[in-house]
Amino acid sequence: MNSINIENNLKSLQLQYPPIFNKMDHEKYVNDWREQYVGKTYAVLRPSNTEEVSNILKFASENNITIVPQGGNTGLCGGATPDKSGNSIIISLEKMNKIRSFNKQAKTITVDAGVILSSIHEKVEQEDLFFPLSLGAKGSCMIGGNLSTNAGGVNVLKYGNSRELCLGLEVVLPDGKIMNLLTELKKDNTGYDLKNLFIGAEGTLGIITRATFKLFPLPKKITTFFVEASTIFNALKLLNVLQLEFPGSIESFEIMPNTFWVVAKNNIDNIVMPLEKIPEMGVLVDISSYSNIDIRQNDKGEIPIINKIENILAECLENNLISDATICSNEAQSKALWSIREAGAESEKKELKKSNLIKCLKHDISLPLESIESFHEEAQKMINNFLPNLKTIFFGHLGDGNLHYNVFGNGSLPDGFNGKSIELTEKLYEIVHKYNGSFSAEHGIGQLKKESLKKHKNNVAYSLMQTIKNQIDPKGIMNPGKIL
Repeated sequence: MNSINIENNLKSLQLQYPPIFNKMDHEKYVNDWREQYVGKTYAVLRPSNTEEVSNILKFASENNITIVPQGGNTGLCGGATPDKSGNSIIISLEKMNKIRSFNKQAKTITVDAGVILSSIHEKVEQEDLFFPLSLGAKGSCMIGGNLSTNAGGVNVLKYGNSRELCLGLEVVLPDGKIMNLLTELKKDNTGYDLKNLFIGAEGTLGIITRATFKLFPLPKKITTFFVEASTIFNALKLLNVLQLEFPGSIESFEIMPNTFWVVAKNNIDNIVMPLEKIPEMGVLVDISSYSNIDIRQNDKGEIPIINKIENILAECLENNLISDATICSNEAQSKALWSIREAGAESEKKELKKSNLIKCLKHDISLPLESIESFHEEAQKMINNFLPNLKTIFFGHLGDGNLHYNVFGNGSLPDGFNGKSIELTEKLYEIVHKYNGSFSAEHGIGQLKKESLKKHKNNVAYSLMQTIKNQIDPKGIMNPGKIL
């Protein structure tokens, strides 16, 4: 089918929002957030409902046209960016942005795939409920994209990744068939768990159009505090102490070491540092309270949860587990601290431009907690010996073993790593593999990591993934060049 026929047939689909054919209007859809990948597209389609998605995919399947699904385009691995051929069609879910149902009694919500993550937060918190998926891009990322990458965020320690939060899905398959797996049930053992096959598949098996999620009681109070733990080992010991003292109440446990703070201080306007000096190994913690007893002032004017945290931190100071600490006294202070953490990726992006460096190698890894410090020591030796003047900036969700382990180049051509950036990443992944970790914790595979997946994934598992892809998408039209 020639381009004129394709254009006429796309127009004949009678979508509520007309296709975008003008190349000038494609820019925001064909560039990824990190500015690593730039593609081309024949057209951008913006369906308004599941039936329109179905009609588009049926048309694409019949005419062997490749499809790139896209949510908020905030991904970090090029998973929503088309290739440079210009033959693919982008399906943006941005117009499918309705909250379909909200069941306060069952604590569930069903939403379209294009709903912005923060919109879900706002909706449920009005009813004293809580949706725990939270990440830096929450104001622009879409829930369908979160599911497609099995996004994690800052609350995984307590609630799990997107997969654990999702009860049911509606998915449009490559041939246009609609598979309705929407449910509010917590238990459903009716055969294979097909829902989880599409979560984390990055649009390579079909397009998620709707989802049902678990909700949780909104904590009456979340207490935020920041400590200087000096080393990763001390930070993990602190985690163990807090888990014993506050079982089931630790919402987040984030590590923010010295290099993170140096970059943040250079790139965040009006930043307020939590401690007098830049911490060597800072830890940001949220602890939730659900009982009025914990948050109501006693006869001495003390708030029990604050008093307990102060006493535990005092013991940790005496035992040299931490060297300094501060507890946020109000929500504004807490938000200010969290805004610094959530701006980590943006701060690095600004630092890269300010330093006129060519590239930063970003790694999203996970490790067993007991191996993190050993991994870090070995990784730093490797990086220091690899090329002179490289700088590592790492931070992340220490409580669940997920680090964003990023290496800034030294400016040497052609890539900032003397042409050895791929070699450096593979050496790092070999160390991750040695400690039984994963080279992809929460950002997905996309274009960035597909060669690493082939190398490090168990051969039988990789072969089975290929079989599943070929069976569900035999024509290979769904998000080509991603994952496999």
